[in-house]
Amino acid sequence: MDREKLFLHIQQLERNLRSMDEEMQILKELTVKLVEENVSLEIEKDNYEKLLSEKEEKNSSFKENSLKSLYDEGFHVCSIHFGTHRHGDDCLFCQSFFNERQS
Repeated sequence: MDREKLFLHIQQLERNLRSMDEEMQILKELTVKLVEENVSLEIEKDNYEKLLSEKEEKNSSFKENSLKSLYDEGFHVCSIHFGTHRHGDDCLFCQSFFNERQS
């Protein structure tokens, strides 16, 4: 191989290296953006799950308190006699319902 061909070959390799370096920089920048977006989405997901569980707890507590107040007003909350008046008597089915909720 003569000197000129060798020199041209080296120049071509240098151009290829520069091009690869530029592509590598672009890839690094894209990777950083994707990692940042992923972290942001994970935080958002965690916040959403926390908010959702708090809402479910509030709804569950609201339902339980509503049923308890209905029972305290003298009505059945069990599936057998739901909504009918207890006439002051305690109902084992209603009480077992509340006991299951507390466990």
